[in-house]
Amino acid sequence: MALSIDVPVPEDAPEWFDFVVAQQAQTYRGIVRSDFADVQREYRDDWVAELIESFAEPGTARRLIVRREGKVVGVAAVEDAPCEWEIGAGFFPAPTARCLDRLYLHPEVRGQGLGTKLLAEVDDGRDLYLWVVDGNTRAQQFYRSRGFGDEPRIFPTNESWGNVTMHRMIRRIEPC
Repeated sequence: MALSIDVPVPEDAPEWFDFVVAQQAQTYRGIVRSDFADVQREYRDDWVAELIESFAEPGTARRLIVRREGKVVGVAAVEDAPCEWEIGAGFFPAPTARCLDRLYLHPEVRGQGLGTKLLAEVDDGRDLYLWVVDGNTRAQQFYRSRGFGDEPRIFPTNESWGNVTMHRMIRRIEPC
């Protein structure tokens, strides 16, 4: 089945949010609190409103939404750093000027090169970092194979994530 890869528009915000929460709940099952998705959905209205605004005025952000037969099966986003939530949590200064904020795929489309394609499409070739929840070894392996290295410092998530730990992975581009 053919995939469509598009820049998200404001009307995509509710589906984007629902997809991300569902994929996070599945990806981090057994790592984060058992009611993770329910807790995240409590913020839906506020987060969808923020997404609508950011999709309408993307600025320097690069985002993609992937659909198969009209159903969202992937999202990717790179944004200027630090992200708003990082500032609120005191996780700054950021190690680079750009952050891979999202890259989630539905299990049906994993292992087919789509993650690599999406990363390449949102990556502008500058130094880049991302956050990875400790215990998400599949993601760590994916990013390591694409030039990212682990930052040794670990950070706690907030209560909505069950206070699990996470760390940053950073990719530095060597000057020519």
